[in-house]
Parts: sequence; C-alpha cells; structure tokens
Amino acid sequence: MARPEELVRIARGPKTPQERIWWDKYSHEKLDAWRFVCDEPADACAREIARQKPSGLLEEVELRAKTEGGVFQAFMDQAYAVPAWVDFESMELGRRVLMRHGTLQGLVLLCSSLVEGYAFAKPSQVLVQTGRLQRDVSRRIYETGQFLHNMVGPDGLRPGGVGHRTILEVRLLHASVRHYLDMHPGRYPEEKYQRPINQEDMAGTILEFDFMVVRGLKLLGLELTEAERVSIHYFWRYAGWLLGVKEGLLSTSYQEQEIMALQLHTHGYSPSPEGAQLARALLRDMSNKPPFMMPEKVLHTISRYLIGDDLADEFDIQAWMPVEVAIHLARTGVRVGNMGLRLLPDAGRRRLEKAAHALSSRTLRRGLGDDPATWGFRSMA
Repeated sequence: MARPEELVRIARGPKTPQERIWWDKYSHEKLDAWRFVCDEPADACAREIARQKPSGLLEEVELRAKTEGGVFQAFMDQAYAVPAWVDFESMELGRRVLMRHGTLQGLVLLCSSLVEGYAFAKPSQVLVQTGRLQRDVSRRIYETGQFLHNMVGPDGLRPGGVGHRTILEVRLLHASVRHYLDMHPGRYPEEKYQRPINQEDMAGTILEFDFMVVRGLKLLGLELTEAERVSIHYFWRYAGWLLGVKEGLLSTSYQEQEIMALQLHTHGYSPSPEGAQLARALLRDMSNKPPFMMPEKVLHTISRYLIGDDLADEFDIQAWMPVEVAIHLARTGVRVGNMGLRLLPDAGRRRLEKAAHALSSRTLRRGLGDDPATWGFRSMA
C-alpha cells in the first residue's frame, strides 16, 4: 500500500500530538483485536439463509424481516438507522466528483487499489479459498464497477436508494462468505489469519476506495480541492458504516485516515505468490476490455507507476518504457482538463456528470450482459 514517500513517513513516526493520538488509535496491538471482530448483525442473518447472489440475500432478509422479525429485522433496523453525524448534503460534492471522474477512478482502482490490496496475504487468502477472483476475473471487476456506479448515482447513499441497497447486498455477501468458510474449516487457516473479512479487512477495503484512489488520481494529474477531499472522505466514511465497519475504525478526517493507512500497511503488508497471481490475472483479464481498451503491457506500466517499484518487482509487474512517457503526457492532459471543468458553470458540470454516469452505465452493461437477472446486483443507478 505504501509508496516510497509514505515509507519515509512510517519511519519518521508521528510528528504532532494529534498524529500521536491517531498512531496509538491504530496501533498494531489494537488492530490485532479488530481481527477477531466481524459484523454480527449481518452474520446472524447469514447463518439462517442459504448462500446465494448478493441481491438475493438482501431480498430474503427483507422478506424474513416482515414475516419473522428477529435477527432479520434487527439487521434492517440497524441498516436504516442514520447516525447523528451523517449529513447527506455534506457528502454531495464528493459524490459528484466521483461521478464526474468515474473512468479515471476506475483506472486507479484497477491498476493501483486492487493490485495493492493483493499485497496483504490475509484478505487475499479469502479470495483464493472462495475462488472469487480466479474464475472469470473481468466479470468480478465489472461487478465492483457496478457497486461503485450505484453508490454515486443520483440518490447517493440515502436510505432505500440503489446505492444504499447495493452496499447492504455487499455487506450480506461478506457475511455469507464468512459463514461458508466457517462451515468448511479446513479451507481457511483461521489460526494464522484470524477471522475472515474482519473489521481490519473491511477498514482496509474502504481505504482502497478512498485514500488509495485519491492518491492515484493525484498521481495521474487530478488535483482535488480541500472541500472535494473532505467531502469524498465523508462519503466513504458513511459508506464504511453501511458496510458494517465499526465507528472505532472510521476515521473522522482524511488526515486521520492517512495515519490509519500507514499503520495498516505496517501491520498487514506481506506480498505472497497468491497475491502476485491475483494481481497479474486482474491486469491480464482486463486488458483490451472496456472502458479502457488498453493492452496488458500498458496496464502493467500504469500499475507500476501507481504502486511503486518495490511492490511491482514483488509481483513481477513490468513497465513498457514508451508508455511511461505517455503517462506523463496524460497527467498534463488530466490537469488541463480538470482546470477547464472548474471554469464551467455548475449547470455545465452537472450535465457532464450525467453524461459520464450514462457512459459508465453503458460500459457496465456491455461487461455484465444485457440480462439484469444475471448481474451481481440487479439494479443499475
């Protein structure tokens, strides 16, 4: 997860009293404890229902909440109870920025966030044991794209909207995976890796979609304003809460989130042959596919640029030299284009955001097929 400049920060340690508080909040000892905590409201539901597609899980929980109550109603009550700290208007700017730059965000997720996530052996083991990213890799990536697309749709994360429902479907899917591994104890070495998809793992997932994406966007030339950065963090803080992350692991500012990212890196970073296999399969299977339509060697070069040489060497992700020059030219293009966007009136930016979201929808339909019943999530924002 950490780039060279972040490794310097890790070695330097906290510099201010506030940083020392955050450093202690996410100490290895405290992160160890979070590895044994999962998501009991969702897990209680998963123990009572058969494992199935994500959308089917939520529909069954909703039905049984009405007919049986119990753990199903408890889950629904918790999922629809908006915390007092949530202000949907304050996360609106972040939602619009993510919608506006959806394609660039997707490239960062593909070449940086997901690749770097595989450098953490423990969560990678869950993917290996369940086969989630060894079979039909590109389809799983399009499903991740649908998850993000739905979240930044017009309703955002408001209760009952498509984005809100999609997050709950993912949350229940995580619970069903935990239940599946519990029912097959020989498949996942819990004594070595602690609970599967635990609180530390889920907090790390939020970092992949927020901290690491913002870092990658900056590397590609997209400079965000302070207000945009704050709003994006706020958006993902609430998304993390909906996903089942405990408030003790939901940073209250992007500055705190950066310290958490550094501590998670030193606590869990351990590149493995399985992680390298997943990373290379990801880039191979998404080559020459929409929306990027880039050859595998180009994706490798962009990935190496974003993740840094150390991890790229571990994963055998090599650069193609001519593309390195193109990356720097692209950074200039992104920077100039973003400056032009800022000169547009708000109505113009909204039209562009709507067009970008429509393009994303068309791309996802191409990747997922024309039948919503076969999608990971049947709804499309």
